Amino acid sequence: MATMSVSIRIARDTDVHELVPLAARTFPLACPPEMDSTNIENFVRDELNAETFAEWIASDTVYVLVATDGAMLVGYSVCINDELPLDAQIHHELPSEGAVMMSKFYVHPEFHGAGVSKNMMAHLMEHYSTSDRDWMWLGTNQANTRAIAFYERAGFQQIGIRTFDVGGTQAHDVVLARRLPSVE
Repeated sequence: MATMSVSIRIARDTDVHELVPLAARTFPLACPPEMDSTNIENFVRDELNAETFAEWIASDTVYVLVATDGAMLVGYSVCINDELPLDAQIHHELPSEGAVMMSKFYVHPEFHGAGVSKNMMAHLMEHYSTSDRDWMWLGTNQANTRAIAFYERAGFQQIGIRTFDVGGTQAHDVVLARRLPSVE
């Protein structure tokens, strides 16, 4: 486990060159072990490339957060406004407006257990407590028990299931959601 001198901030366009290799390093960790590595590589190439990160960072409807240890990026999160869990079987409907999808939430494995995820989540909750957003949801692979436990400790509850395409392979995700805090 790495030494903890991590700070959290909003991503800048100059972070793209580090976000791409960080995504390539961390995304496979969330995939089930039996998933074909070529499909994972295709997903990373097509969905987690420099162009995509630059678009997210430039967008008014996407909130990209990074965790840094000195000059090195060690974690990131991508939250997208007004995205709903389409093609999911859910038992708790989310409002069509005011929902945020936590699309990405990853920490470099050398920083697992160092509090980076907890600090990133605290930053997200603080950020959204002053927004007009009411709910946050995410999907994570059903075999990713460590992540599911973390999200549940952060107040998320399982509300359904979905399939998620990873480079042509259907992965099975649990869908979790939580009401966002409000300063009112």
